[in-house]
Amino acid sequence: MALNIEHEIEVLTKAIEEHGTTNAEGKKSISYGVLFNKTVDTLEALNGTLRAAKRQKKVAFDAELLMMPRDKDVPVVLL
Repeated sequence: MALNIEHEIEVLTKAIEEHGTTNAEGKKSISYGVLFNKTVDTLEALNGTLRAAKRQKKVAFDAELLMMPRDKDVPVVLL
């Protein structure tokens, strides 16, 4: 399981690097809606992966749980 989550986080960070834009702090950022659409075929449990990545301080976002379409504009920032 631990190996799988590391792979999922890697897929997540690559998606943010590839599809995100550089924010004012110079970090890659992507809206949850765009991230959701870009990873729908590659990440089965996007929310679980996001929460694990947040616990590992690899990403930041201002919510406990992101939901579509409510949180589609919430930025997910790569740390």
